[in-house]
Amino acid sequence: MNLPNALTVLRIILIPVFAVLWFMQTGSTVYSHFLWAAIVFLIASATDFLDGRIARKHGKITNFGKIADPIADKALTVAAYFCIYAHLRPRNLTAEYITGIVFVCVILAREIAVTVMRMIYLRKGVALSAGLPGKIKTFAQMVLLFIAMLFIYSNEKSYTFVGSDTLSITKSVNVLVFIIMILTVFSGVYYFAGAKKGKDAKNTGKYSKRAKKN
Repeated sequence: MNLPNALTVLRIILIPVFAVLWFMQTGSTVYSHFLWAAIVFLIASATDFLDGRIARKHGKITNFGKIADPIADKALTVAAYFCIYAHLRPRNLTAEYITGIVFVCVILAREIAVTVMRMIYLRKGVALSAGLPGKIKTFAQMVLLFIAMLFIYSNEKSYTFVGSDTLSITKSVNVLVFIIMILTVFSGVYYFAGAKKGKDAKNTGKYSKRAKKN
């Protein structure tokens, strides 16, 4: 258990803390829990960039980190999507809300597909790490989700720079989630193409060795 892996574990621990704060209303300012939850989310997101940087700088990259780090990221973002859209859910479903849910489903489908592929390769003794597009997607996703939480917090305080009603907030959040969806789909295609290319190269190497022996 080195420092980068400890930060990954800390990120996992902060996920339920974030969720509890999001739905917990205490004190006279019932909206403040959104801000505290957003701060916890930001701290958890920061551990993602710290653990990767430390691991690469000090040569502490491990197979556990390659697998646990992206899983922790996905768990954190899934919790964020759930909390955000659970709060935005109207009494009667609207087209804007359903559109946002569709965006989230596309994002989650990609994340599940990549995770399953990682597990398959892990069983073969190969630990796949995230590529540059995936890291950019993760960074953008964390930032945009944090902004979405601030939108909700500001709306609860009746600020007007993004609108003071749930429908306006839902539209604003959907724009952010749409951007995330585009980045997620692109990084997913890149990831699967890279994994297939690596597999083909590995198979080519095996065939070459066999040909040399023959």
